[in-house]
Amino acid sequence: MNKLKVMVMTQNDRFFIPKNIYKASLVCDIVEIVEVDCKSSLDNKIGDYYKWFGFRQCAKMGVVTIFRELEKYIDRISGYKIFHGLCSVRDVAKKMKVPHQVITDSNDKQFLEHVSKLQPDLIISYSAPQIIKKDLLDLPRFGVINVHGSLLPDYRGALPSFWYLYNDEKMGGATVHYMSAKIDDGSIIMQDCVDISDCKTMFRLMKKTKRLGGELMVRAIKELSEGTATTRPNEIDKGRYFTWPTVKQAKEFMAKGYRLI
Repeated sequence: MNKLKVMVMTQNDRFFIPKNIYKASLVCDIVEIVEVDCKSSLDNKIGDYYKWFGFRQCAKMGVVTIFRELEKYIDRISGYKIFHGLCSVRDVAKKMKVPHQVITDSNDKQFLEHVSKLQPDLIISYSAPQIIKKDLLDLPRFGVINVHGSLLPDYRGALPSFWYLYNDEKMGGATVHYMSAKIDDGSIIMQDCVDISDCKTMFRLMKKTKRLGGELMVRAIKELSEGTATTRPNEIDKGRYFTWPTVKQAKEFMAKGYRLI
């Protein structure tokens, strides 16, 4: 199997995405990892999380994040021998000796020129927080694929982990699909479901769906490399689209016994 040259696009994450990037690196040649730091990145929505979940839940998440940051620095001191660079996107890139950069606009002309020179066969997205426009979508010969934490076409849009719990769903899932100029709109390469009936927090649910999504991405890359990948339509008229929750919806979420963490 010829390994594809792959660019990874994502956002800052300490808990799930670094491990998925590492898994993907076992079946492809990752040539660069790009973090997109924009208005819709989760790191830049802390104020919204405070409005939705309140001080106690945000403080609890803050404590967990601080411990993860400590693990990151311990890992760096050890030469990545303890946590193997899996405490941040930047660190997993350094551990794998892969170029890493942070950008603010996925569709910026200068970034497009950079990607054109790099000539990746494929771009893979793990929670990349911006709509990718046609100019970038058309650059890699195998296109751009994304992993979304739901069973598309249902639960398109923002925070499927919130909406799955809000709607008291018992089964969740993940989908790898081609990206188009619309949100979660491209044809589906593969998907699978996972039992979320024991999940009372978004963090636990995300742990399940992100793990599944990482496994599906590995399988998708393998099939694209081997020329065996198949797709089916993402029939968006048969699924629901969700945006960011309102404060009222977040209070209803908490009233049902669900939590952020």
